[in-house]
Amino acid sequence: MNFWLYLVLIILILSFYIIRRIYKPPEGLDFIPTVSFFKLLLILFRNKDQQYEIQKLIYESDHDKIGLVKVAYSLPKGELPENHPTNLFFGKGISFSNGDRWLQQRKLATPAFNRALRPEMVCECTDNFITLLNKWTDIPIDVFSLMQRVTIQVLGKLAFAYDMKALENLEEQPYFLKSYSKIIHFLTEPVTALFPFMNSLPLKKNIEHSLLIKEFDKFLFKMIEQRKFEMSKAKSDDENTDLLAGILEAAKNEEYMYTNKELRDDIVDMQKKVREEALNVLESASKIPTSENLKDLKYITAIIMESLRIYPPVLQVLFRTPTKPLNLARNITIPEGVKIAVNLWQIHRNPDLWNDVDRFIPERFMNPEKDIRNNWAPFSSGPRNCIGQNFSMMEQKIIIAMT
Repeated sequence: MNFWLYLVLIILILSFYIIRRIYKPPEGLDFIPTVSFFKLLLILFRNKDQQYEIQKLIYESDHDKIGLVKVAYSLPKGELPENHPTNLFFGKGISFSNGDRWLQQRKLATPAFNRALRPEMVCECTDNFITLLNKWTDIPIDVFSLMQRVTIQVLGKLAFAYDMKALENLEEQPYFLKSYSKIIHFLTEPVTALFPFMNSLPLKKNIEHSLLIKEFDKFLFKMIEQRKFEMSKAKSDDENTDLLAGILEAAKNEEYMYTNKELRDDIVDMQKKVREEALNVLESASKIPTSENLKDLKYITAIIMESLRIYPPVLQVLFRTPTKPLNLARNITIPEGVKIAVNLWQIHRNPDLWNDVDRFIPERFMNPEKDIRNNWAPFSSGPRNCIGQNFSMMEQKIIIAMT
């Protein structure tokens, strides 16, 4: 009996020591407020929204503003273990790759993405959306869910030249949206982040998650193969304006062979960003906007920007890992290999940067005398900013103007 008691005590002591080592701030950075493992663990057993409570602990800490460092090559994206659920789903898309691989992907995807931005296609999907709304005037409607449907439909048309059938029937949720939502829900569970080793155990939810990703991949690969086949049968002078065709053509010109896996990773990555960045702010306009009209929708643009300031699509930028010691202000040095991230929530809510920080004031983005856009970064900034930024802004402007 004593043997087992001692064994349990030794395991507990070792576990405490290991956890403390993991969560202890790096040497020289112990002045930065932190959230302990045990505080995070306690949240899991409380009858409250876990994600909200964790975010509140992290983002409301008294972090003092040190500054931003824009050095893309000395701050590559941090890498997750190969068997991490996030890595298994998103793979090595643009948001998660580094070095020459990222440069090649970005070089091919950026012009293809810009060419795929067709306002008339978004207008067509918005018309279908309005028609669907008119059929359901007597019942309460979840606006967020509808905005997801519009985004999925637009993305399918612009990215794959594929009809997702997301705006045909409100009673039936599209397969793509339903599967994606389940996968993201699993990836954002606190247990997934706190106990990554549990994701490798033969638990029921892990098996279901793995099967769901495989089915989701089959769906994406089928669309990719179908588009490749259509391109091979098309005439050489036919214009392919969807994103997938643009990437494949650019890769061919650059003599770079994109695998189906790379295409799948990039498309899932872009789809994630686009869905996160689409908002449900509504306004009215009297005509279908063209590309030129969109540039003149200054107040609608300000509404979108202020919405993204108060409610950024992500609360922090994907963490980076310095490849060498990084010197900041006040004699602060970030050691090599330490994972760091920019706290967008704190930047967007910092009263030193914004007047009336908690008030919704779109006009703040219409004052040319105040250079506040450098403090606004819902899509990140610099060479690794979100590749879907223009798409998201265009989609939001059109939907707001037409509904």
